Amino acid sequence: MQKKLIALAIAGLVSAPAFAQSNVTIYGLVDMGFAYRTDNIVSTVGSKSAIDSGMAAGNRIGFKGTEDLGNGLKAGFVVEQGFFADSGTGRSDGLASRQSYLSLSGGFGTVAVGRMYSPQDSMYFRFDPFSNGTVGQMSNIATKEVRLNNAVAYISPSFSGLSVTLGYSTDVGENQSGGSFGNDVAGGASVGNEAAGNVGDVRAWVINPMYTNGPLTVALNYHEVEAAKISDNKTKVFDIGGSYDFGVVKLAGMYGTREDDDTVAGVATDIQQWFVGITVPVGAAGKVLAGYGQAENDATGANGADAEMWSIGYNHALSKRTGLYAVYADVSNSGGVANTGLNKSLGDASYSGQGYQEGFQVGVRHSF
Repeated sequence: MQKKLIALAIAGLVSAPAFAQSNVTIYGLVDMGFAYRTDNIVSTVGSKSAIDSGMAAGNRIGFKGTEDLGNGLKAGFVVEQGFFADSGTGRSDGLASRQSYLSLSGGFGTVAVGRMYSPQDSMYFRFDPFSNGTVGQMSNIATKEVRLNNAVAYISPSFSGLSVTLGYSTDVGENQSGGSFGNDVAGGASVGNEAAGNVGDVRAWVINPMYTNGPLTVALNYHEVEAAKISDNKTKVFDIGGSYDFGVVKLAGMYGTREDDDTVAGVATDIQQWFVGITVPVGAAGKVLAGYGQAENDATGANGADAEMWSIGYNHALSKRTGLYAVYADVSNSGGVANTGLNKSLGDASYSGQGYQEGFQVGVRHSF
């Protein structure tokens, strides 16, 4: 109740009409802990330990609201900003660096416009036992798109458990994990930095069907990215994932391919990546998590570049909003694969070369 009163007071200061018509809620998450990492890849980077934040989940504060327009139609919005809880500083990548979109929803489904998570990232969050956090997350060795800028998305209603998300972006932005969208912008910059005089240099479209029936969930993702204003280079990405909850154990996994016309250091990328994971409940409040994954570049000239990692962890809920976690993971790289850091927030400098890393994290997170 207090959060809603504060949010309404803020809305009233900004706009009296918005105060009268909207229901605004403040929400967020704070994650803090201790992290340790070893590195035998780069001789100048040794073991490192630090108090860190945003390990299991990114720290955030957000505003969201809805308005009932009548006849089953609702308007909604989300504005969400990330921050660093260990230093008290804000992120440098924009005022609403995590999400910012406006939506209309009704019996037809939902249409949203703005900056939002990609369906591929949502699949990793759903099927990876570690979601998209800690050193244990399988996306540490994967290449995936996290968010899309300048996007319009349609989410269908559920038809007997089947729903479909369709999306299109006129300029995808620069929020990738493990690599950029093919480095399509001149000069090798991350995509989304439009060339002078051009609008919508890097466009993308996506389709994401998902089926849920009781303990079973299966999802597909396919998206293409094209740097239309600079070159004819395309990136084609396909993912399939699923999970089944047996009660005593939940099994999950994903497999994906990525074909990129562009090159990295003169080598075309043709990536296959996959992982399997399990979640085992322990008592009423605990969960044991484990995962194993591989990523391989099969393109000519890649010299057998690949990476593999495994991880194990434990989550313990203190309440519905507060929990403890501990995670250990290691990654082994060969052939100079580019997708190699275990935890970038610890100053990982080993994105090239061969070697082995291991990391450990223990922390607490609280949502509100």
